[in-house]
Amino acid sequence: MVSFYIRDKKAKSGSIRCCVQPKGQKRFSFTVANSKIELSEWGIGQMKTGKGKQSNSQVQNRLNRLRELTETFYSEYCVKNQTSPTQEIYLDFLRSNMSNEEFFSKPDKVKLLDLIERITLRRTSGKELNKGQEFSYATIESYNSLILSIREFQIYKRRLHFFLEEWLRMDLIEEFEHFLTNNRQMSLNTIHNRLKVLKAFLQVGVNEDLIPFNPFKKFKKVLYTEDSDVVVFTKQELNELEALDFSDNPYYDRIRDQYLLYLWSGVRKSDLKNLVKVINPSTKVYTFRAEKTGEVCQVPSFDTLRRLGEKYKYDFPSPYSDTIVLREIKQICQLIPSMNITVEKKSTKGGKKIREYFKKHQMIVIHTARRTLATLLVDAGLPYHQVMKITGHKKLTTLQKYIKSEADVDGMLAVGNGLLK
Repeated sequence: MVSFYIRDKKAKSGSIRCCVQPKGQKRFSFTVANSKIELSEWGIGQMKTGKGKQSNSQVQNRLNRLRELTETFYSEYCVKNQTSPTQEIYLDFLRSNMSNEEFFSKPDKVKLLDLIERITLRRTSGKELNKGQEFSYATIESYNSLILSIREFQIYKRRLHFFLEEWLRMDLIEEFEHFLTNNRQMSLNTIHNRLKVLKAFLQVGVNEDLIPFNPFKKFKKVLYTEDSDVVVFTKQELNELEALDFSDNPYYDRIRDQYLLYLWSGVRKSDLKNLVKVINPSTKVYTFRAEKTGEVCQVPSFDTLRRLGEKYKYDFPSPYSDTIVLREIKQICQLIPSMNITVEKKSTKGGKKIREYFKKHQMIVIHTARRTLATLLVDAGLPYHQVMKITGHKKLTTLQKYIKSEADVDGMLAVGNGLLK
């Protein structure tokens, strides 16, 4: 029922953790105070003791006492109450019956922003990697956005800072969510992104033994999102984009070609450089590993990709920044008549449902290309699991959110009416 372990077995040293697994209850753990040891002195669930290891024996005696007190309390509580004690009851008993200094670590108070900025710097500098690769620009930007929002929240609350342990209170998290909704008038999806990153950093705090639990997990906080009203290119629009003649405008020609690479490969913008490295005249499938997920992407050598490879003699120029491509592709798409129709965009901002109206070309983003390929392939009958091999999606549900197909009323009628014959 009571066991001991070291969290990071790859480190040279670490603090001992006590894990309690009550019958019928969720297990919980805490750091034993003043228990940082060299991992070479740790055996299987206990200290290495014996000749010349008196200090180890002293630590092990403390662990044995902690185990004995815990198991004795468990037995007596079960007999008296006919049920197992909860985590809160356990910890109350331990704190009231033994010295906090002896068994419970009391880490120095850490400011939330100090933690976020420290981790951000470590990941930006490449000292910490994500599955063997550097963290993406978009990920680092999400950290910076959270930092800005927390600073604004501190000003709103007239606070110089918030300590990490204060965020264990769900009411503070909900007050932060209310601030983003009503004071900052953020959309539901933007708020979801802020809270998702906050949840991740609180988990870092748990992993580093700075706080005992992640409130998002303990209180099962639900992070709400909504489907975005996004646009995709139709087959006709895709053909018209390819057919535009920019022989007298090399700049627009390169911008359009770069966007066609996105459209016909379905790659995330972070993977374009990986794609162009493997485009060659001799293979049917261009294979590379996605930076975001580490999944293998297998992009078929579609005719447009082959044509672009031949055009640039398989030596593609350095890509333009996404900011430039996005700005210019909106201008280019105005040359396609159907991209000038007005479309409605529905979203939730400031807790209110709103409707906005834009020209279709104004709603294009880099990710529109990825959504377009997934949608057109599914509409053409390619099975989802095959599309996932191209896009590198891990989950079918994620891919399904990408599909923006129009309702095929004639097809529905034909299938439905056919059931009666």
